[in-house]
Amino acid sequence: MGKSKTKNYNSYDAAVLEALFLKYKVSKYYIRQCINGTVSGIKPDSIKKDYTIMEKANRDTVMNLMRKTMK
Repeated sequence: MGKSKTKNYNSYDAAVLEALFLKYKVSKYYIRQCINGTVSGIKPDSIKKDYTIMEKANRDTVMNLMRKTMK
């Protein structure tokens, strides 16, 4: 019997990652580590906070557009 895939990988919003990359001038790998909680400090905390705010705003915008087009 083969092993089943047990590792779950997080998928991050590419547009938000790009925006954070431009804002903080750090690598996308480092941004993913900050969001994941691997890195600690003041800057990673602010990156994580910004990611959640931007992701929610992006999701809300998409939902509003879907509602408008479904009418």
